[in-house]
Amino acid sequence: MNVVDVTSKPVSRTRIWALLFLLASLPTHLTRAAGPYEENEFYRLETIAIPNGLSFEVSGLALLPDGRLAAAIRKGEVWIIKIHDNATGSKPQFTRFASGLHEPLGLAWHNGALYTAQRTEVTRLADSNGDGIADVYETIATGWGVSGNYHEYCYGPVFDRNDDLWITLNSTLGQSVDPADRAWRGWSLKIRADGTWSPISGGFRSPSGIGLNGSGDLFATDQQGNWFGTCALVQILPGTFHGHADALEFCSLPGATFPHPGPLPRGLTVAEASRRVAAYKLPAVWFPYRKMGMSTTDLLYDTTEGAFGPFANQLFVGEFTMSQVSRVFLEKVQGEYQGACFPFRKGFQCAVFRLAWGADGSMFVGENNRGWNSLGTRAFGLQRLVWTGVTPFEIQEMRALPDGFELLFTAPLHPNTESGTDSIAMKSYTYRYHAAYGSEEIDTRDLSITKTSISEDRLRLALSIDGLREGYVHELRLPRMRSAQGIPLLHPEAYYTLNRIPISP
Repeated sequence: MNVVDVTSKPVSRTRIWALLFLLASLPTHLTRAAGPYEENEFYRLETIAIPNGLSFEVSGLALLPDGRLAAAIRKGEVWIIKIHDNATGSKPQFTRFASGLHEPLGLAWHNGALYTAQRTEVTRLADSNGDGIADVYETIATGWGVSGNYHEYCYGPVFDRNDDLWITLNSTLGQSVDPADRAWRGWSLKIRADGTWSPISGGFRSPSGIGLNGSGDLFATDQQGNWFGTCALVQILPGTFHGHADALEFCSLPGATFPHPGPLPRGLTVAEASRRVAAYKLPAVWFPYRKMGMSTTDLLYDTTEGAFGPFANQLFVGEFTMSQVSRVFLEKVQGEYQGACFPFRKGFQCAVFRLAWGADGSMFVGENNRGWNSLGTRAFGLQRLVWTGVTPFEIQEMRALPDGFELLFTAPLHPNTESGTDSIAMKSYTYRYHAAYGSEEIDTRDLSITKTSISEDRLRLALSIDGLREGYVHELRLPRMRSAQGIPLLHPEAYYTLNRIPISP
């Protein structure tokens, strides 16, 4: 590339700006060597300055119609934030909107008011006199079991397309109490406009994240522990048992949507248990432990229509312990959700707890480690993830085929891709279904890739694989995959949870 000496003679300001614009618009792979690339070249992380002395342990986020951000914090307050503008250098402005709440663990904006889930109730917060401070604290729903244990959480709320509210309750964590006193711990609840509510599904451990996909279907994340071999993304459906035994004691109460299945079996994998335990439905996605995090939190569906990059209509999932965000592609096979999870962005200043879209398509990340361990240098904070406009070379989608998988990439594959497919590796494994804490990967099997096929536009790679197994995670690694420009994959691994093998047409 020729270098222009702009100091040898006078150059108009217009020409200089035109030259700078041209250089900035060139693809990254043309302006420096081909890798290794870093995540921040594609998704830049900005830190929002917090007022001195404010322990901003974010526990809920919601975007307001005027572009301001509402944030709940764990110690019982809601703040409204006018975010700084990089163009003008203005600083963020924080205004306390509400206080005196009991550990709110979510926030939603609906019909001119904010809604939050406290320990014992869902509360509507409104400003009736227009002074910028909530003067309405209205109880929308209450009545589920609460004992006062510090680990007894209520997550949400989320509004569905029918304007019903949803919350999730974590389990009793082994405490045996009269079911009537601890009602519906470990269940999801649907709350109607009149404040009445019903239990819908049961068997959660600690379902921190709850949200909708583009079809309006409801999902929740759950965290590795007893009865959960690793973290999971589950679909909330009436009559579904998610696997945690503590929720079963409430099957005796009126309103339970499935009967008690009886004594749970011992010595089974989760795949076997799903065939033998009534109502038990496997997660749509398992997040392999440590490889994809250790404690999943919030989930956020990409509604930005490309403003956040090439992953529209996918889910992003927060991770507490490893302070990162992962990405999930979902598809329906034989009427059941399943899909792949991928690494996305690490390096946050502490535990990623809540996610929300900004008006510009950036992602706000609320952080709060609650005194537990997480990677990073802070105990709380607020950051923003911004797409730089440069598309990373990634596996965009991973779809199941009757005899394997099809991968869609964000850029065409290198002409010599076929010669490197012998380095592709895949294995499958599952987890124990038991009361012990977590599970190692078990029944692991290396799989043979018998055939590869690349589409004419070189964006798709089909893999024919011997030994697909339903109910197993299929781990894929592509260490030598390159784009047409020789760029390596930013993240050369993917983890597909195969609940159903597609039927050949």
